[in-house]
Amino acid sequence: MTVLERRIAPVVFCAAVLLLPVDGLVYGVQMPYWSPISPVLFLAYVLLNARRLPWALRRHPYVPVMFCAMAAVSVVGWVTIGVNPTYLGRTTLAVTAAMALVLALSLAFDRSPEAGGIRPHTVVTVAVVAYAAAFLFGVFTWLAEPAHFGWGAVQRTLNPVFLRQYFSSRPQFLFAEPSYIGMHLYGVLLPMFWLTRDRRLPVLIAIFAVGALAMGSGARIAVDSAVALVLVAVMMVRWRRLARNPRALAGAVAGLAAAAVAGAAVVLSQPRLREVLTGGLLSSDASMSARLLRTVAPLMAGLRDPLHLLFGFGAGNLGVAMERGYGPAMAWYTAHGGMMTQEIEEMRHPFAPTLNRAGNVFTMNAYASFVTEFGLLLAIAAVVLLLVHITRHHAWSKTTVCWLLLLAYLYAQFEAYAFYALPLFLWATGRRRGSRSDACPRAVRRLVQ
Repeated sequence: MTVLERRIAPVVFCAAVLLLPVDGLVYGVQMPYWSPISPVLFLAYVLLNARRLPWALRRHPYVPVMFCAMAAVSVVGWVTIGVNPTYLGRTTLAVTAAMALVLALSLAFDRSPEAGGIRPHTVVTVAVVAYAAAFLFGVFTWLAEPAHFGWGAVQRTLNPVFLRQYFSSRPQFLFAEPSYIGMHLYGVLLPMFWLTRDRRLPVLIAIFAVGALAMGSGARIAVDSAVALVLVAVMMVRWRRLARNPRALAGAVAGLAAAAVAGAAVVLSQPRLREVLTGGLLSSDASMSARLLRTVAPLMAGLRDPLHLLFGFGAGNLGVAMERGYGPAMAWYTAHGGMMTQEIEEMRHPFAPTLNRAGNVFTMNAYASFVTEFGLLLAIAAVVLLLVHITRHHAWSKTTVCWLLLLAYLYAQFEAYAFYALPLFLWATGRRRGSRSDACPRAVRRLVQ
């Protein structure tokens, strides 16, 4: 091992884990509606381990295949529409960082003698410290709100630091958006618990979720918690054993029903969600309406342009699709009673200046963004490749199915290609059972059983 691999690289990896919850500062790398730091550090970790990179690529051959496929289909959009250097750079960096994280996890937890991997317990400890600090910072901003202690000096100091400021009415846990709380809790920390069984993680998740709800962090964390609660309950039940015990089976069904009722109660406790249920998705909540229109607009552009629907508008051309699809999307939106807000009005010209520091070119939906930029054909191919990947590594299990369903739900409301949830899933399901290079062999065996 070189000095870089032995001393510098582990520090860089742990720094990336430490900064996982920090994705809303102006000092981060700006991507669609968030500005993380960790993806760049994970990429740096891979570069520091360039000597072992061919080994990691052999473990995950789909990484270069998908990267080349995304570049190839983008040529259609670049030739017919053009290239936006700014947004092309952001998309390229996001995709590269996501693929680098898969490789970084393989390199970091490789326990072969020539590698000297990082201990999973150390990584979990760093993650617990990071998210605990993020939660405490959220409590601090909640106390500084005008409705509580009204620490104006604190708010004036923090205002220039964040890409988007919402701590005047809701706690800001270092995330770019209140709705990202569930992405971190159930997309990162919960799977981390499934893999390591470290009891500190569920305690942290519970405190974070309950605290966020108590401090009024928004409706999304309530829905996310309800979905996660039901999926975890389904995952924990051992159905094969219960099939031989009718009484235990009835108890398990009753427990699942109780979990569903508890989840529904959490959801209905949110006034915004009650308004959506009674008033509809398009006319009762400004944020919900804008998110739906952001999803519909670029897809409308694709439906009116079969070539770009199939092959995409090209990496970095999401804003072009939003602009082209705004007219027909608004016609559909107003016909169904959608409300008009300043955010929706600004979507007419997504590249125009906006008060939102995060910009206006984003959908908040990973599926809409991927289909828009890379086309329906590659989206279908990516799903098939994912299923083949799981099957090839014999990773199908109840945990895998529940984890996959949870990811499918989470990414429907967050478009960041570089977010950590999917790369973590790809790495975990791609582990080799019984391999000496497994850093978490027991956890992996538990995952695939």
